[in-house]
Amino acid sequence: MLIIWQGAFRKWFLPGLATPLYVAKDIVLVGALALYGMRHRFQLRPSLRQTALPVLWSGLAFIVVLQVFNFNFPSIPGSVIGARSYLLYTALLILMPPIMDRIRRPERVLTWVVVLGIVPILLLGFYQYGQPVDAWINQYVADEANVVGVLSRPRITGTFSYIGGMGAFLSSVLFLAMGMFLAGLRYGHRWYTWMGGALLAFTLIVAPMNGSRSVVLGMLVPLPFVLYAVLSGKQGVYIGVLVGLLALSGSYVAEHSGWVSQGWEGIEHRMETASDQDTRVQSMLTDPFRKIPVGGLLGYGTGGTHNAAGALAGGRVDVGVGYEGEVGRVIIELGVIGGALYILLKVWLVWIAWQALRRANTAWEALLGITVFSQLLLSMGTGMIVFNHIAGAMYWLYAGIAVWLWSRQEERQKAFRAMRQRVQSVSNAGRG
Repeated sequence: MLIIWQGAFRKWFLPGLATPLYVAKDIVLVGALALYGMRHRFQLRPSLRQTALPVLWSGLAFIVVLQVFNFNFPSIPGSVIGARSYLLYTALLILMPPIMDRIRRPERVLTWVVVLGIVPILLLGFYQYGQPVDAWINQYVADEANVVGVLSRPRITGTFSYIGGMGAFLSSVLFLAMGMFLAGLRYGHRWYTWMGGALLAFTLIVAPMNGSRSVVLGMLVPLPFVLYAVLSGKQGVYIGVLVGLLALSGSYVAEHSGWVSQGWEGIEHRMETASDQDTRVQSMLTDPFRKIPVGGLLGYGTGGTHNAAGALAGGRVDVGVGYEGEVGRVIIELGVIGGALYILLKVWLVWIAWQALRRANTAWEALLGITVFSQLLLSMGTGMIVFNHIAGAMYWLYAGIAVWLWSRQEERQKAFRAMRQRVQSVSNAGRG
């Protein structure tokens, strides 16, 4: 909850405590780790210990700790903040599985999450979009920061400090809503279908008001894979036709309803007038390769390109080139080896999430599988999970759910294989 609401307190209610509130969520997470450590051992589940996760995770952690002492960025405070951005939220890989084990009534949990945690922020964002760009409700945490708008409309921030935090939240909500809706259709779960459909429709209205192209277009990246997984089987044709009809109906309503389409008009204008429209995708794909000779083998150290760390250290490291994409920045900070481990860990998590989605045999598992796979796949190449603390927290939360779901399915399969072997042994003994 601190992740979602701390921006509101920093902007409106307690602006004088903006920095302590920024740190508060990290303190809570460290406290949760300490409490967990007093009761349990810090270790992955048995099925996960036999995978590549321990090697990739510990390897990345080792490189990050070494980079704290990189003389190319001789600022311990800045380096520590940089290391925190890489490693702190990865603790959710340990913390999320026991939390997920405690969920006995998923429908009730999801209802509370949607009603109390998501819908109020969407309503707030919708209200913000109708206010002037310079209205108090559209301000950022930093007083000197100029509020950004499109077509005389603000780019909404909701309860978050800046546009990027709201964008990460909206992207996560879109994937959750899509997961609920498709899982409900696939397994005939009416509550998931209706709640997921309503949430998806409302989020599609609010999401473009953030003005981020990656939010509204990012949903299209995992969609073909998700539909392939969900539409398999006899129900696939029915679900595919129904989804197509709903999409056409939604497009018609949006075209003939001003309050539904107003956000989409703004994002369309921004996409048409963007100076990098023709080169953005190409730049995203080639940027990491261009940063390899810059970062080299050793890199410039954790925090070298981080905004917050740079403020404490008296300025970010000057590498002689611009850096916007996250993978390229990671290579600059950690070097080629650290960047490779970072990429491999994200690829492995996507593969685990895909396996979990394909193995799902209940509406709850399908919902989680669709949600975490979509989030992890999109974040594999776009978005910022190191240099955007909101996106990072949400990414590792979903990664923790993904490893929990996969390990649960793996243990179930092992138990089934063991039972089948026992039955086979008893059958063979009876024949003898």
